[in-house]
Amino acid sequence: MRKFSFVVSALALAFVLLPAAKADSFIFGVSGSGFTGSGTLAGSSVGAGKTGITSGTFTINGVNGTLIGNSNMPGFAVYSAGAGYNYDYDDIVITSGKSQSLDDYGLLFRLSNGGVVNIWEVGGVYYWNEWQGGAWLFDPAVGQGGQEIDGNIQVTPEPSSLLLLGAGLMLLAGLIFVKRTHRRIKPTLPMAA
Repeated sequence: MRKFSFVVSALALAFVLLPAAKADSFIFGVSGSGFTGSGTLAGSSVGAGKTGITSGTFTINGVNGTLIGNSNMPGFAVYSAGAGYNYDYDDIVITSGKSQSLDDYGLLFRLSNGGVVNIWEVGGVYYWNEWQGGAWLFDPAVGQGGQEIDGNIQVTPEPSSLLLLGAGLMLLAGLIFVKRTHRRIKPTLPMAA
């Protein structure tokens, strides 16, 4: 009985620790007129339903980009671009129920071609702008400061390795249970007369 109690305790502990062991990761996609972008984001909770994104890869119109990290997290950072305007960014994904969104500051990516792209959300609408070659792609003083696009953030499924751990522990518990049950049932042989 002691082994079975140990296995049940180990299973309970594993299922309690699984959510804590997993970093939050997301699949991110945006598109608009002449614009496509997709990638993955990863980070950890900073409280109040917010995930501070600490790493990510992105492809924008076929150009690879990497996340510019926010050293002020939580809180926004300022990236000096030019022409009297800067990027404010906080690298935060907000989770509300089953949906995810950005905020007014959004995410900042450095592209392999030297450009810097900011993607943010205002009132459920995504926007983007790029500082490339000493000029803004869209005038930061007009409207929301960038071009409107469609965006979507989805939580990635839990890593399969965590599922395998849970399945392995359940299998171990099942084997111990079968072994203990088999010991209790001892066949009786008929006695010779």
